[in-house]
Amino acid sequence: MVNLVAMRVASLLLVALGGAGGGVLAAPAAQDVVPSTTTAASSVPSGSICCAALTAALKPKVASACSANYNHSLSSYWAAQEESISPSCILLATSAQDVSQALKVLVPLSCKFAVRSGGHGAIPGIANIQGGVTIDLTGLNGLALSKDKSTVDLGPGQTWGSVYTQLQASGVTVSGGRDGPVGVGGSVLGGGFGYWAPKTGFTCDITTAYEVVLANGTIVTATATKNTNLYKALKGGSSNFGIVTKFTIKTFPIGQIWGGDSYYYTSSLNDHVQALYDFTANPNYDTDAGYFLCYAYTPGSGPLLTNRIAYAKPVVNPPAFQAITSIPGQVQNTTQIIDLGTFSNQSYQSSPVGYQQDTWAVTFTNNVQWLQNLWTIYENSIPTLSGVANVTWSLTLEPMTPSIAVQTKANGGNVLGLDSIPSEGLILCLLSATWVSPNDTKKMNAASDQLLQNIIQGAKKQGVYNAYVDMNHAGRIQDPITSYGATNAAFLRQTAKQVDPKGVFQKLMPGGFKV
Repeated sequence: MVNLVAMRVASLLLVALGGAGGGVLAAPAAQDVVPSTTTAASSVPSGSICCAALTAALKPKVASACSANYNHSLSSYWAAQEESISPSCILLATSAQDVSQALKVLVPLSCKFAVRSGGHGAIPGIANIQGGVTIDLTGLNGLALSKDKSTVDLGPGQTWGSVYTQLQASGVTVSGGRDGPVGVGGSVLGGGFGYWAPKTGFTCDITTAYEVVLANGTIVTATATKNTNLYKALKGGSSNFGIVTKFTIKTFPIGQIWGGDSYYYTSSLNDHVQALYDFTANPNYDTDAGYFLCYAYTPGSGPLLTNRIAYAKPVVNPPAFQAITSIPGQVQNTTQIIDLGTFSNQSYQSSPVGYQQDTWAVTFTNNVQWLQNLWTIYENSIPTLSGVANVTWSLTLEPMTPSIAVQTKANGGNVLGLDSIPSEGLILCLLSATWVSPNDTKKMNAASDQLLQNIIQGAKKQGVYNAYVDMNHAGRIQDPITSYGATNAAFLRQTAKQVDPKGVFQKLMPGGFKV
């Protein structure tokens, strides 16, 4: 029974671990790239016309509806909402040149399109398009470690579990997503918040170069010294101005890690809340330590608390975690010395593709009383799920320490708006909801939206609300770009106009969060 409970609760962690990392892969702009000269016309041709033109240019790589390659691509989406969308055809790109050629065909015809890498987004249409053309980047899955092992080039179609596994023998890794099946592309472009963000900053902070295909098919590189507006805008700007076909990311040394989950009944809530507060607010924070706390519910097990722990060294129960691991009443503990790749892939077994999904994100100041009140708000939401089959419902609380902002600044800044973090830290709160039947979607979405509203109202009333919305987990009704602040949002809009003056990635690619 304990093992069944643990497996069921583990499935709640999948969204929080990785986010919408396989979703939209478009990129913002720069002051010295070649601007787009194409026009996003108001008349939209049929999907068959667009697919015929694309097939003429890239025939072997265009999968028509109901073909084996088409069905394989659709079946690999994580959320059932995305899998159920039927594009007219799918381009199985394997190079930046394929993407360039596709845009040179599609944009002049005003064809609607979507872009995906890992396909791990929960919002319908974020990485797929009904009746249009979906550009599938899973074939751009290259990995090339530099000679000095200080950086690695990654294709957007790589997944984090594969990246960690391939780098393991070289003794280095990157601070990427926490869940193995999540695609690199969308994860990095949405910011990227991993276990060791306190050590490195966001994944976008340690990305030193982006290869980008612009709307007119031009392939450019953006770095801190070349196409600098584009480079900065890509650090959280996501699906607005181009398609990223390669990332260069800094590495850091690693061997095996110590990590796993521990499960508790809710009678230990106060101990857990205090431990989370102390862990996040510790002025001597151990940046090798990654941790989050999950409030989890399934009808079979009822409410549970889950700790996810990851330490970047093969050290069992280091001091950073001892206030957490010493909490009495453990139901089960899976912590062990393990390779990072294996660790990141474990959740996939308990959270397969094909379920209905919903997510959102909210941020607040680390505060013990509020974390207790949050539990009450969450617990009161559970009855609204009555009658929904195979439902899971969780809030995951992830520490954001002041050192993250320090690392962001040291790496040149980003557009996320977290230029400073208070000494007590912030908590990133993520909803993960899953269910089986699309007939329950309306009810689940309403419950999700109401819980978000109640949490925001409560956080504002208590004076702990922070406007930041994590794009990789943002919900259907959220606007992460606005949450970055007026200055950053204006910069993104201005940069978009510089490289995409006709708004191709605003008009022809409807998926994702727009500027």
